[in-house]
Amino acid sequence: MIETDPLHPQANGTGHFQNGKVPAPSYLAERVIDMSLLSHEEICDRVRQSLVEVSNGLAADKITFTCGSHGISSSVRSQAENALLDAFVSPYRWAVRPFWVGGDEPVLILLSNRQYNIHSPSLGGLLDALSDVETSTPTADMLYRLANELDNRSLKRTVPERANFIEKKLTSVANGDSLLLATLAAEILTFQGTPTIPMKSVMKLQEKAAGPVDMNGYQRHSAATFEKRINVDDYNFFELVHPAYFRQTVALAQLVTEFVKHPFPRAIDVGTGPGTNLLAFLELLPQTDVLAIEPSDVAFKYLTGHFKGEERVTCMQEDFLCAPVEPEWVDYIMSTGASHHFHTDGFLQRSIEWLRPGGYWFIADEMISHFETRKERHLNLLRHHLAYMVPLCFPWPAADMDLWTHSEREFVNDFNSTIPQAKFFADSGNVSEAEILCRELLSRTEGRGFTSQVSDPYLAFWRLQWLELQALVAGLDYDVEQKTHPRHFIKMAESAGLKCVAHKRVYGTVGVTDHCAGTHVMAFQKV
Repeated sequence: MIETDPLHPQANGTGHFQNGKVPAPSYLAERVIDMSLLSHEEICDRVRQSLVEVSNGLAADKITFTCGSHGISSSVRSQAENALLDAFVSPYRWAVRPFWVGGDEPVLILLSNRQYNIHSPSLGGLLDALSDVETSTPTADMLYRLANELDNRSLKRTVPERANFIEKKLTSVANGDSLLLATLAAEILTFQGTPTIPMKSVMKLQEKAAGPVDMNGYQRHSAATFEKRINVDDYNFFELVHPAYFRQTVALAQLVTEFVKHPFPRAIDVGTGPGTNLLAFLELLPQTDVLAIEPSDVAFKYLTGHFKGEERVTCMQEDFLCAPVEPEWVDYIMSTGASHHFHTDGFLQRSIEWLRPGGYWFIADEMISHFETRKERHLNLLRHHLAYMVPLCFPWPAADMDLWTHSEREFVNDFNSTIPQAKFFADSGNVSEAEILCRELLSRTEGRGFTSQVSDPYLAFWRLQWLELQALVAGLDYDVEQKTHPRHFIKMAESAGLKCVAHKRVYGTVGVTDHCAGTHVMAFQKV
């Protein structure tokens, strides 16, 4: 009898397949391994094949383990997990992250964790960045370089003899007073496998913005406001753990320094939100006079709290498109993470009116990959947002979770199971399945009635995922979230009279080129 490989059915020598069945196409996205037909080594080989495929460019793979006609064995999950562990055994690092998800049969999701950012890392560059951090007081530029150099690389594997010292120094910075430095250091540690919260910075933000603010005199604006679909309270406290959150701020400040030569420039920050990005930006360029314009009632409350007593920052609660213009008044206009929240063409055209001749327009924002149809746009939105969420699905030890409430444990388990599956469907081009999973997850999460209070600070990683999920679904509905793609954005700016003079993708979520999805920073000049 010839044994059948469930992944690669064989012809029987006559040109026909066994049992008269035509095998499924070998390119199907989902694989099934019948463990009753294979030895442990053969199962390991099948899993290892998937690891190689994902390492070599496949965005995702899914393997379902079964027991064939014998039904579901209680030992299947254990056998499958052992096969994965043995398949992973290697002196080298796989650029793949595994996720076990629920169901009657054990399902393994394999996702690529390779980053395609603009930075071209080198061993020499990494060693230089490490030396700077080791021998000097870390600066934002140092941590920004180190974060970029460590994309796709493990500190412990690349420089094992120096890893402990570097991690201790980064931990010290993450517990420090600087909002910008603490968040950059925490991001590096998190992506190196030690989930870290810049707790001192989070608490300072909470304390600074906690004073009562009388909003009775403010009028709501016709423009769509942030809190319509996204919880601003959560945004203010949990957004600091967002991948590349302050990398974009450092890159933005670098471009401003490169192009704007006035020692005391006047600037407008459009869509400042709660103000955390502006706080970090002013750590780098404190001599800037900033008019911060934000329409949202809730965000403006935090904004004024953060900058209370700051003479160089003026806060205005207004829709930028409706604010009275002072023609050619500013040296530059900047915006971080806000251009996709309102009418982008109008934003560009209104900016031209404010800018002095030769003035600059700087943008840091998330953008998705190229699309021309609604289905393409939905697919690219799903892949983009889920790429930010998956790295934050950590398998927390059960002992730590004992401190959480029952609702919080359900919340975390739900995200850890659902998000990898949604990412697999999106990466496989199955738009409807991915969208349904995301909408259902959001509905379940909102039904839990959470506030900004959490019993464990590390729940911030999942609260951030909830925010990202809110943004994703709002984007699918084209409500508040209105992302476009980089090439189109540049063309829109050109038609308004702004020439692109610099562009880089500081964090990639989808694709290998600088015009694919991710966090982008751009500089334009008024022509």
